[in-house]
Amino acid sequence: MTTQLTPPVVRPADNWKFPEAAEDQLSNGIRVLAYQCPGQYVIAASLLFDIPLDVEPPDKEGVAAMAARCLSQGAAGRSAEEFADALALCGADLGATASHDAFTVHLSTPVPHLDKALRLMADVVESPAFDQQEFEHERQLRLQEIEQASAYPQHVAGEQLNAALFGDSRAARPTGGSAETVEAIERDDVVTYARDHLQPVTATMIIAGDFGNVDPIAQVAQAFEAWRHIGRPATARKSVEISDSPQVVLIDWPDSPQSTLRVAGRAVTRDDARWQALFVANHAVGGSFSSRINTVLREEKGVTYGASSALETSRRSGVLNVSTAVRADATAEAVADIVEILTAATGTLTDDEVATAVRAATESAALGFERAEAVTSRVEMLLAQGLPPDHVDYNLARLREVTTEAANTAYTNVVEADQLTVVVVGEGDKLREPLASWGYATVREVSPKQR
Repeated sequence: MTTQLTPPVVRPADNWKFPEAAEDQLSNGIRVLAYQCPGQYVIAASLLFDIPLDVEPPDKEGVAAMAARCLSQGAAGRSAEEFADALALCGADLGATASHDAFTVHLSTPVPHLDKALRLMADVVESPAFDQQEFEHERQLRLQEIEQASAYPQHVAGEQLNAALFGDSRAARPTGGSAETVEAIERDDVVTYARDHLQPVTATMIIAGDFGNVDPIAQVAQAFEAWRHIGRPATARKSVEISDSPQVVLIDWPDSPQSTLRVAGRAVTRDDARWQALFVANHAVGGSFSSRINTVLREEKGVTYGASSALETSRRSGVLNVSTAVRADATAEAVADIVEILTAATGTLTDDEVATAVRAATESAALGFERAEAVTSRVEMLLAQGLPPDHVDYNLARLREVTTEAANTAYTNVVEADQLTVVVVGEGDKLREPLASWGYATVREVSPKQR
């Protein structure tokens, strides 16, 4: 038996790089980005359309989400059931989503069936059926989802935070629309949305996996190049204004043993030069289990199972959002603690906190992209937010360069702890007075019927 008295030398981590794309553009305008991911034999493909939710008519908000729901419910002469069978024969999964920045059709399929699955994907954007019965079924499901979601305080807190932060902009209201606007949507509205906005000139195909001897760009071209639809010209994106006044919003949730909290304020978008330094600062303040916020609320005071903060971005807005649920009797103290921690973090980040954050963000980066779907999802997000597909490597390089001074400067310049929006979902009778006595801002109460 051999005994080793000293541990083996562990060399420094390599500077991992994001997979490099093979890029082409089809004659109809579709941009194609293909990523070779060894060992990933289930291909992930995303067809992303550069369409903001601003294009929705105000009285029909949710029509983009309804189009996404209905898109795969029959196409190219197949009924919903026949189309589902065709996908099953390919071992494929297909769906669509609408976000504030883009509309995306997603596909996953094993390599041997890629050609047939891509043809089915093309069918849903070229000739969706939008069957009346299927549309009515999906609309009813959406209305039921809205009703069910109103029973969850986490969902209500998020919706009320958006409403308070974003004012009159589309970002203030649910992506999938409200009950009133969804009820107003008709099948013809969905048909019009798809006809006007799903067009090759605004589309990018992102495809990733281990293709072997298959040429993914040629496969995409074979499936999509005949598509020549021309819809409406691209719509200019509207600016998004974020509240810069302190707010406290209380949603009464009778007999609740805990309170759901959101504390948020303006931050920056991912294309801002301060993004990387602010990301590092947030890791120390609330973005990790050992962060200052979680240490105080969970470890020291024991009022929550966990509290965290995140930088949430779209193409036109950035928000620092702290989220947690705390014991009901500790609500006012907890929100005061969060604001106090955010205030005290100005200029006080340490070398150790910054070094830990940089290592956490860079040395484990590769783990987040082991699957082909993770690669396509990240490129989707980057393109939707107006960033180039090689931004992952740029971002990692910038993160490695963040210093303590840079992190403190970015946090000081961006985070304004006296201009936050605080949303509390909890028992109103027990929270009105403590929140008012805290004195951060006038408490504005929203009844459950207004959720």
